[in-house]
Amino acid sequence: MPVVLVGAGKVAHAAHLREVRDLPGELRLAAVVETDPRHVDALRHSGFGGVPVCGSAEEAVRAGARGALVCTPWWTHREVVAECLAAGLPVLCEKPVSLDPAEIDELTAAERRTGLPVAAGYMKRHDPVVRLFVDHCRDRLDQARRFTVDIHDPNAPHQVAHLVPYDPPPFGPQPPRAREALARALGPGSTGAQREAYARGLGGSLIHQVNLVHAALAGSGRELYGSLLHADLWAGGAGVSCRWRPDEALVVDLTHQRLPGHRRYREALEFTAEDGVATLTLPSPWARDEAATLTVESWDAGRGLAERRVHTAEPGHTGFRRQLMAWARQLSGEGDTALPGLADVRQDARAVREAALRLR
Repeated sequence: MPVVLVGAGKVAHAAHLREVRDLPGELRLAAVVETDPRHVDALRHSGFGGVPVCGSAEEAVRAGARGALVCTPWWTHREVVAECLAAGLPVLCEKPVSLDPAEIDELTAAERRTGLPVAAGYMKRHDPVVRLFVDHCRDRLDQARRFTVDIHDPNAPHQVAHLVPYDPPPFGPQPPRAREALARALGPGSTGAQREAYARGLGGSLIHQVNLVHAALAGSGRELYGSLLHADLWAGGAGVSCRWRPDEALVVDLTHQRLPGHRRYREALEFTAEDGVATLTLPSPWARDEAATLTVESWDAGRGLAERRVHTAEPGHTGFRRQLMAWARQLSGEGDTALPGLADVRQDARAVREAALRLR
């Protein structure tokens, strides 16, 4: 399936380009839309030197593209995705597709108008071990007591320096256009600390896990939005945590900490039910030589018996890879499962936006 890559920056080099290169039977890079000369030059070092560099989605369509993989900075997504849809290209857009409910509504209208789908880059949903975890949670929602997420994230250049053929950008303040987008999304009454947390700890990271919680709760009538108990910010904004109570029996606790001194990324999700605990641990999203691990411990108090099962997947079959494979099937009309889309994006953004506005 010939596709165009829109934006050949960090996430494209650290994840998508190497997967596209290893999936010649599913995807072919027909064009790239990129204006940064450094990023264009880096394509030659990634094995894509012969791919045409275009100035627009329409030009990419003339080069043969039939789908658009959008990897531009998040604050550009509304205009980029809308341009791709107008050019006749279905889209897979990196997360967060948008943090602004008004922009999400605009894209939903464009999706309906063109009849073309916008898939959201929730790559964790495509990891088979994560899917086992979500299914486990769904099967035991009537016994659910607590859902927790704890992330230790270096969020530092060393995480991707070995994957990007140029010096990755340092962690720093949001650029002007991002600050403008955050002000629109949160409103004029929001603080700088709230906007920073919304862009990073909440919208840049925990929105993945909010999406997993929503996937587990789907169809149960339980919602995160509207059930927020509190949201906290500490360590100068490097730590953020939220607690929701979707119903009388269940609480959901999510925490993200930026810890540059930690050389390794750590992510753990735990689902506690009346009769057991399921713990999911995930490696860095950039890792290909590690895999997720799910440990399910259950017990029968009456018989005094316990059971412990461990599930893992073969390294290399990452969420990024399986997401691209699923998208390729969708583009070809062969996929039988819908990818997460704008309805998911809107549900997740409402929950994290509510949390951002409660931060003090």
